Amino acid sequence: MPRDARSRRTPVLGLLLAITAFGAEAATPRLAFNIPSGPLNRALLDFATQASVSIGVSRTSACAAQGHALVGRYSLEDGLKRILAGSGCGYRFIDAHAIEITPLPPKPPVVATVARAPATADIAELVVVATRRPTPADRLAYPVSAIESRTLQSQGIADTADVALIVPSMTVTNLGAGRDKILLRGLSDGPLTGRTQSMVGLYLDDVRLTYNAPDPDLRLTDMAQVEVLRGPQGALYGSGSLGGVVHYITQAADPAALAGRMSVSASATQGGAPSAVVEGMINLPAPWRGGAARLVAYREADGGYIDDPALRLSNVNRTVRQGFRLSALQTLDEDWTLKAGVMGQSINADDTQYALAGGPAYQRRNLLREPHDNDFSEGHVGLEGALDWGDVRWSTATVRHRVVSRYDASAAPPVPTPPGAIAYDDDDAISSLVTEATVAAKDGAPIQWLAGVFYAHTRQSISLSLTPQPTGAPVFGETRRDRLNERALFGQAALPLGHGLTLTLGGRAFASDTVVSSVVTAAGAAPILVSNRVSRSGFAPKIVLAYDRTAAAVIYVEAAEGYRTGGVNTTGATGQVFSAPPGPEPYRLYQADELWSFEAGGRFRLLDDRLTLRAALFEALWKNIQSDELLATGLPFTANIGDGSNRGAELEAAWRSGALVVHGALLINGPELDKANPAFPARPEIGLAGVPRVSASTSAGYTWDLGNDRTVSLDGRLVYTGPSHLTFDATTSPRMGGYATARLAAALADGQWRVTAALDNLTDTRGNTFAYGNPFTLRSTVQVTPLRPRTFTVSLARRF
Repeated sequence: MPRDARSRRTPVLGLLLAITAFGAEAATPRLAFNIPSGPLNRALLDFATQASVSIGVSRTSACAAQGHALVGRYSLEDGLKRILAGSGCGYRFIDAHAIEITPLPPKPPVVATVARAPATADIAELVVVATRRPTPADRLAYPVSAIESRTLQSQGIADTADVALIVPSMTVTNLGAGRDKILLRGLSDGPLTGRTQSMVGLYLDDVRLTYNAPDPDLRLTDMAQVEVLRGPQGALYGSGSLGGVVHYITQAADPAALAGRMSVSASATQGGAPSAVVEGMINLPAPWRGGAARLVAYREADGGYIDDPALRLSNVNRTVRQGFRLSALQTLDEDWTLKAGVMGQSINADDTQYALAGGPAYQRRNLLREPHDNDFSEGHVGLEGALDWGDVRWSTATVRHRVVSRYDASAAPPVPTPPGAIAYDDDDAISSLVTEATVAAKDGAPIQWLAGVFYAHTRQSISLSLTPQPTGAPVFGETRRDRLNERALFGQAALPLGHGLTLTLGGRAFASDTVVSSVVTAAGAAPILVSNRVSRSGFAPKIVLAYDRTAAAVIYVEAAEGYRTGGVNTTGATGQVFSAPPGPEPYRLYQADELWSFEAGGRFRLLDDRLTLRAALFEALWKNIQSDELLATGLPFTANIGDGSNRGAELEAAWRSGALVVHGALLINGPELDKANPAFPARPEIGLAGVPRVSASTSAGYTWDLGNDRTVSLDGRLVYTGPSHLTFDATTSPRMGGYATARLAAALADGQWRVTAALDNLTDTRGNTFAYGNPFTLRSTVQVTPLRPRTFTVSLARRF
């Protein structure tokens, strides 16, 4: 059973106190650069990559074509001055990690200018690394959204669910922190969490975080950027990226900067309990040359807002999330850098967060509490550098993930039990060793190519039990062990065809083996032993044709494949039959599914670069859709529910005029279950579970410069989620969605201090989100997972 969150003790508070005491002023950072002379945009891209900053280059058409070499240690300002010398362009800092290149006025002649833009100003181009090669976002012939640190801060983006609010093609279920699934571009296998592999690959820097576990729901403290790649990414990322990839990029340790940050916040939720967050960062250069460490820590307590009168408890769904992240790097010479890091996070939820329809809002009645733990840790080491003929990256990581949940099965236990309270406990422990190495062509090579090798070994141990409470022996249980080995060779090459046309060919040759063993026990019955092996190999291709002859537009067409491997169903009460085709579901083995995506799109800069647009039309053809479902007993199994498709359009637009930034996004879906599996009772008219036909968002920010490094900013957003259905089957498919939420925030900053006040769920919307509550009563009750009620937050942050 999950442990009490209040009993946990971590070094978080000690670290935060140390950061509070840290007040030394940072020296002007001096970084190591090795940038040859060449095209200015390429030199600026190298500069952005080596300095870990974002550089906007949308206005460099007015600059000289060539940039100067930069070799040695320089501050950001001095390095930019040298590269831009004589180019006719200068630069301005948008924040500490974002810079825009701007043409200099013709008179008087100036080599370079430095001016700080308002905090909510934006740039169109960020350097995106999730495509395996650092590339300015505006030149990418891919459906990618990149959100840099300043936007994360101004929009209050703290975790994956918040990212989904400003990326309409992204959906995160609302089961609760540490329980959720991530879905992209209307490709949904339903909200239930069972044994299927993840739909979306989740990466932290170079490390794959999950395979078939829920989102670890990392708090996005001290993140440099979040990148969302839509559509199947099997060619570069392999199995488990059927819907796309979410890539978190941390702020790197800086050998030249002694710096820190501390923030605290408090929140009040209407009708709920208060919340609080404390977090901090400290960056420490090593006493020797070229080394540094960066330590981040946080603790967040979210007050509950669901009441359970049967247990005489209010605000039962309190959640505590706390963690740390330590990263270090050592520059070995001008070409090679060694990196290492470790992180850990625990989420302890006192209860689930669903209510029952038809009764008082935010209420339900259980005989037992339903706590949840999600503990996640990761450690890695990596090396990156340059050879004469290519750039090399290598990383090896260990990942450990433990998810422990309890449900109240008293109302509908899966096996006969004594009267009274019955607890269903699920303990899922996953450990992985993941290693990957890539080598890529040098910048400026006639053909830009990349090749890589990947290996992962994963062990998963699952323990289930059904136990009378408060004391008693288990009346049902399962112990299951999975062993998975993955191997892959992958690569791609961009072939210039002339006249602005580039053909990119990529693919991944893969092989995987899964060995499953299970023992199911029930009172008064002989144990049931299951042993199976599932293997698969294949090739996942990707083809992109892009046209980018002008600096104002990139147009592309793309075809790509994604896949997930098959697996084994083992969980079932005494007498449960697992058959084989053409018999009825559930089957003992479920098949691999695969998806082909076809897309045409483009990125455009208009009206003197004040307006940027990204538009795409897409079609996804999905065969043998895997979906986690529920047996009549409430126990989980996985079915291939049939073949489906999704056709739609995406549009993103950003308008920048002085200190005003307005952003809008729209996703139109046409999800269909084209061919239902006759062995599964799906409803084709539902489409794909949880996929709305329309979703949209808009946000705006404006900053007033008060002088003396003081600014006042105002930010707001409005998000609409269209209606959809919960699941594919005819029994548990209530309607949800069809609501809009709004946020408004104001901030006062003076360079070191920042005070922010924000109001979330401005209109106190009670929309039913994409989630369920208790699998054992899902068929007998109408469960709703409401949005958090209107919440007011005040935060105070200081940089050192």
